[in-house]
Amino acid sequence: MHPYSQARAKGVNGMNSLKINIPIILILLISIFIFSILIIYPLALLIVLGFPMIPKALSVISFLQAIEVTVVMSTLSAIIAIIMGGTPIAYVMARYDFHLKSVVDAIIDIPIMIPHIIVGIMVVLAFASYYGLGPFLKAHGINFINTLWGATTAVAFLSSTYYIRVVEASIRMISPEMEAVARTLGASPLRVFTSIILPRIWRSMATGAILSWARSVSEAGALFIVAYYVLFGKNLVYPASVYIYESYVGIGLVNAVEFSAALVAVMLVIFIIYRVLVSLGGGNAWYG
Repeated sequence: MHPYSQARAKGVNGMNSLKINIPIILILLISIFIFSILIIYPLALLIVLGFPMIPKALSVISFLQAIEVTVVMSTLSAIIAIIMGGTPIAYVMARYDFHLKSVVDAIIDIPIMIPHIIVGIMVVLAFASYYGLGPFLKAHGINFINTLWGATTAVAFLSSTYYIRVVEASIRMISPEMEAVARTLGASPLRVFTSIILPRIWRSMATGAILSWARSVSEAGALFIVAYYVLFGKNLVYPASVYIYESYVGIGLVNAVEFSAALVAVMLVIFIIYRVLVSLGGGNAWYG
């Protein structure tokens, strides 16, 4: 090709690349702007205004009790997600095809879609009313209204989806052939899971657990119905989200900012410590 033609072709290609890249850069800038306005700006404002008041908030005994109840409730919820259903469901959804799988798949996502007030009503209906298991549970001394039982059940319903989806995605990345080979060598399904699957997904399980835990900490709507306050020991204690709502309604915005910033700070410290502990195992904390 003639040198002039080559230069002209390069120029045209360069212009085409420029035309392609400009919209991408523009979209990226718009996305960053929207992200900054919706997420970074409110968070930064809360931190800047509330940071000087954090020590004062953390000196309030009732608020510390609210944080304690919330941490216990959320930790129990994460444990439920890991041990009592989340991991087996994630494995089945990742490995098996069966009739009505799409229905089960949709059911797993329902907690994300349902208004959380309705979730609270569902928990009351199922475990604390005469239409459900209420009479049976009360006969055995288990009460779901304004107790740790009820609070944990409500937030577990709402947060387990996050754990299941993270672990399911991690299991899908492991070749099924590894399991098939182990089975042909005589390993039981439990042995295959504990020796092949578990070592490769435990970090994803840890990530899913902290996401489930964080979702439980942030819950308010369902708690308004099920456990507006919790009988914790001998005290009636608001969960942290309800405590902050009460502060906002009863005293005002400044008071709510004080406790909100303190809760964010405490949760951030817990997050950082948890991430550091997980990272000590080495490797990728998402895919294991």
